[in-house]
Amino acid sequence: MDYSIPLSGLQYQAQRLSVSANNIVNAGSLDSSRLPERVPFAPSRLDAVSREPGVSGSLQQLGPNAPLSEPGQSAGFAEVFSATGVNVEKELVNQKLASIAYKANAAVVQTFSELDETLLDSIKD
Repeated sequence: MDYSIPLSGLQYQAQRLSVSANNIVNAGSLDSSRLPERVPFAPSRLDAVSREPGVSGSLQQLGPNAPLSEPGQSAGFAEVFSATGVNVEKELVNQKLASIAYKANAAVVQTFSELDETLLDSIKD
């Protein structure tokens, strides 16, 4: 069995979760590499890139001061983080989706493993 596709999915989802967590944890902070200028933290986004075989992530640094809420959407709690442009609600949804996708890829790896074991047992008999 070729485990490379579900394993690349596991790696991508782990990166996706890490990037989202980094955005949330730094939502109200300043970019320490440019502290004298007091520049807000610039959030990142991880885009999926298809490769043969599987998927990988392409990290993009977003600019600070990006609009937080969509037009017509109430900002509410998110206004606290408007200086950095991190949409906490969207990041929490991204984390949940990454968690579900990670579990799905793990299930594929487990199924492959069980199939390999069954095939090996049938060869021994």
